[in-house]
Amino acid sequence: MSLQALIIAAVCIFIVYRIVQRVRRTIGWQQLNPGKMRTVTVILSVVGLIFLAQGALHLVSIVSDGIGLMIGVVLAYYGAEMTRFERRGADLFYRTNIWIGSVVTALFLGRLAYRVYGMYAMSQSGGLQQGGGMMDSLRQMSGGWTSGFMLIMFAYYIAYNLILLRKQKYAASRA
Repeated sequence: MSLQALIIAAVCIFIVYRIVQRVRRTIGWQQLNPGKMRTVTVILSVVGLIFLAQGALHLVSIVSDGIGLMIGVVLAYYGAEMTRFERRGADLFYRTNIWIGSVVTALFLGRLAYRVYGMYAMSQSGGLQQGGGMMDSLRQMSGGWTSGFMLIMFAYYIAYNLILLRKQKYAASRA
């Protein structure tokens, strides 16, 4: 097996693993872990800023990024309002709203499927064999309307985590 095939297989396995983890977080109770939430928030903020910086060169990207950020924050606010907390022993657990979490996950999966299809179509038409085809495809991931869809997910998780971290003390005293 070639090195390229191994890399593609490893990336596919990682993507499937992350999708399964995301679906599990959407459906069930999760332990509230402030350190993990802060780390995820910082990582998503950095990656989101990279997407914003890449999209700042095009008007369509700026508009889609702004709309994506607003939708993500609104979904996070409503999702956090519908989040339920429960104390189990010394630990605090929370359950996200399944509908809002499912919408964000569906947007992520839809965008992922769209990108995979786009790369597949490009490889079938010979676009990847020509110079710069792969780089052009990677640049498109951070521009245009698809960037706005990605920023919905980033804004949702960043805002949701920040709201939950703020609500943590109140929820701990009530649960």
